[in-house]
Amino acid sequence: MDAWVILLPAFALSVLLAVTHTYLGLHVLARGIIFVDLALAQVAALGASLAFLLGQDPHGLDAHLYALGATLVAAFGFAQLRRVPGKTTREVVIGCVYVVATALAIVVLSRSAPGLEELKALLNGNILWARWDEIGLIAAVYAVLAALHVIWWRRFYALSFGSEDGERPGFTWEFLFFASFAVVITLAVNLAGVLVVFAFLIIPAFSASLLARTFGARLLSGWVIGVVGSLAGLWVSFNADLPVGATMVSLLGLLPILAATAAGLAWTRRRAIGE
Repeated sequence: MDAWVILLPAFALSVLLAVTHTYLGLHVLARGIIFVDLALAQVAALGASLAFLLGQDPHGLDAHLYALGATLVAAFGFAQLRRVPGKTTREVVIGCVYVVATALAIVVLSRSAPGLEELKALLNGNILWARWDEIGLIAAVYAVLAALHVIWWRRFYALSFGSEDGERPGFTWEFLFFASFAVVITLAVNLAGVLVVFAFLIIPAFSASLLARTFGARLLSGWVIGVVGSLAGLWVSFNADLPVGATMVSLLGLLPILAATAAGLAWTRRRAIGE
């Protein structure tokens, strides 16, 4: 079987992750709550773990609902953080949620023999074996969320970057932002795993921030960086017979270094021309 036949579904899913997660990642970076995506991903994994303990298929509809319910509860709590002064305090709270959710998932899954293997699967994902029907479902949900964020662009943008009049949307909009975040995370974790989800949410957005200044330029740059990085990761893992998720994250991890190098060279060139 040709490599592209095997890799195409995984690449299609990676494109979806790059497009949606880069957008959310730029919001996260602007707010200074870097680990909120990792915490939500781990809470989703905890919800799926509870479903597994109760005898449900960890990749079935019931597990999705458990994971979504858990992340929505966490999203409601994170939306309350806007009232907490100081980015450090907010990061501490988010970090505590991540650590506790991870510990609880381990405790829950330790109650069954195959539980720890399932935890490993939740961390690493199984993106290489994504089915087209699963990808289609994720694409449909992501399209609806994207439409909502386009329609109410100004309100969502003002939450993280501020508005011209200095006013910030209320708690309802804050919760809607984190709720959409929760839906994106829940669907992605089941197939891609916690590590890949966190990598797509932070690395392309951070790399793009090193190269561009405006939100639009960063978004477009992040899309290109994420797509190219995921394609390279899939190809290397397939040809070298390496774990897909870990390989993708490792190669994506090189992107900030390359972006910083490119930005440094561009700055040096501009300075030389200026002189």
